[in-house]
Amino acid sequence: MSKSVQLYPVLSFLTFYMIQISSKTYFAVFGIFLYIAAGVALLAYLESSERNRKSDVISIIVYTLFTVLFFILPSAGSMIEKTGILLNSENIKIWWMPVYIVTIFIPVFFLYKNRVGNKPLYIPVLLSAVLPALLTGTLLIFFEDIRTSAVSAVANIIQASIIDTLVKMKETMQIPDYYADMLSYLILNKESVAKQTVYMIPAAFSSIFILITYMCDRMKPVFRDNAVIIREFRLPDNLVWILILGGFLILAPYDGLKYVSYNILALFALLYFFQGLQVVNNAFDKFKVSIFIRSLLLLFIFLYFTVVATIVVLIGIFSIWFKPKWLEKDSSDTDKKDQDNGN
Repeated sequence: MSKSVQLYPVLSFLTFYMIQISSKTYFAVFGIFLYIAAGVALLAYLESSERNRKSDVISIIVYTLFTVLFFILPSAGSMIEKTGILLNSENIKIWWMPVYIVTIFIPVFFLYKNRVGNKPLYIPVLLSAVLPALLTGTLLIFFEDIRTSAVSAVANIIQASIIDTLVKMKETMQIPDYYADMLSYLILNKESVAKQTVYMIPAAFSSIFILITYMCDRMKPVFRDNAVIIREFRLPDNLVWILILGGFLILAPYDGLKYVSYNILALFALLYFFQGLQVVNNAFDKFKVSIFIRSLLLLFIFLYFTVVATIVVLIGIFSIWFKPKWLEKDSSDTDKKDQDNGN
């Protein structure tokens, strides 16, 4: 077996460790990109034509050794302390392997099985969203201690990272009116903001899993092998009724239903953003827009993300009812073409 192929799971493990070690440093901003990189490397390995049972055993052994060796190093405790992780090495030793399995291995394995069977891409994407949403939602609804502790922790974070920082800035310099208004609002409504943030955790966690699954499927061709497949992303049309119902729940008189509505709207906004991008890409293909112009337009999306992303989401939603024939592609033909180009 090629040594480079065996490096793929090693890259996945190392990237995951980088996420844990740097989670409280300035590298944390790259966390989601590291998760995606870990998933892409693992998917590349699972789809490799040179993968076999022996290589799987070697990968499991290597991952186990990485997990164990980190905690027998004399500097392990100081490394954890410097990064600010509020867990001792024993706790991290217990949780690292399950976290890797849940956040990286399970979504990527579902995606791998989905790609082998050439099933629609929305299936593993939705599965990756539903499981964490149900789990975190259940914990918040039925376990009061967990909910109270989470609200308290978020309130402390708001106090330490935002309120205290703005207060110090105000003492030493004149801050813009926007930040002054934010400071006044947070001082008066810190607990309320913390509660709203905690109740949005299901959507936040699910969005991470959606991004990992979707982006792994999109970025797999980075590792060029004999299984290069780029598929279209389109949700079943009937799912829009869940979005519509979630929108109406925002009018409910109960806070619990309102928070359900917020989570549904947040999740489906991301899903229909991907669908809108697919429609835009189909339009690019129809009018044979050059790669240079496409790159400029994509850059424009990210520079003016709030406004443009909203338009892309609306394109994804309204494409359910307004589907020009020239935007519809035969997915099997597309997949076959991409496979031919990949070989």
